[in-house]
Amino acid sequence: MRLSILDIKISSVLFVSIMILLLCCNSNKKSLNIAPKAEAYLIEVMSLLREKSVNRNKIDWDKFNAEVHRLASHSQTIENTYPAVRFAVKELKDNHSYFVAVNEGTTSDRDKPLPILKDEITPPDIAYIRLPFCIGNNEQTDEYILTIIDRISLQNNNTIKGWIIDLRDNFGGNMWPMMVAIGCFLDHGIQGYFVGADNKAFEWRYEQGKAYLDTIILAETKQLISLCRKTKVAVLINNQTASSGEAMAVLFKGYTDAKIFGVPTFGVSTGCESYTLSDGSRINLATSVFADRNKRKYGGAVYPDITCSENETLANAIVWIYK
Repeated sequence: MRLSILDIKISSVLFVSIMILLLCCNSNKKSLNIAPKAEAYLIEVMSLLREKSVNRNKIDWDKFNAEVHRLASHSQTIENTYPAVRFAVKELKDNHSYFVAVNEGTTSDRDKPLPILKDEITPPDIAYIRLPFCIGNNEQTDEYILTIIDRISLQNNNTIKGWIIDLRDNFGGNMWPMMVAIGCFLDHGIQGYFVGADNKAFEWRYEQGKAYLDTIILAETKQLISLCRKTKVAVLINNQTASSGEAMAVLFKGYTDAKIFGVPTFGVSTGCESYTLSDGSRINLATSVFADRNKRKYGGAVYPDITCSENETLANAIVWIYK
């Protein structure tokens, strides 16, 4: 095939342009002065975020990558890159992901004293269940389930006109024991979903004392109870209802005999996965958003059906049950 003079000129211009671009890129990399091991670590982090983040489709990755590298300029060690990594994780803007550097010591949130949540007092014909945060090993989560079920059993009788499930100040933890603990309020089958950036959905299921993620059992109990009568369920939330606490609120969004009272939740209704990096540091990364069983997606705050101030929430729920 013969090339015209015009073709040759265009090809020459393109070749020169590409060479200039490559030279500029190499020049930029040199000017940033990032050591190879630090550069490899940044590539590891950015690859993880680009592949797994729930917000990955909302980001201009070329621009974002360049910005992170500018912040990491002159990094000669992996540790030098940590501020840039923290920036990158924060800039995902899911409000749930975070970076824990390997050099931050052994103190963790689990070492801090947990808040003590008090039960509310309700009329004799309205049952009340506080569903708190759930943290701990298998033995502790089993105890959590049995404690909630025992409280339900003590109030379960034919005189009950309605139930109040209090999610206020439930900041999260393990959602699966929570689901099992309140299983008597749930239909069997799909309760909600995790939905990824690719719109692929993973089911939350409840069947006969077992909580499933798709087909995997993540919590279960042999102590099954049935409610004496089907009644209204009022769910209480506040701005400290977060993460797995928000998952429980989303779960009840799919039920016609349930109403949610209070103010919008904290706003991290996203599923997270923990990834350990090559240096032992860790990124807790939001990889999906919650969806109720009608496939309505959340991702931010869960809004109440009936908005009311903190000191009016319980009273309004009681009025609704009596209607």
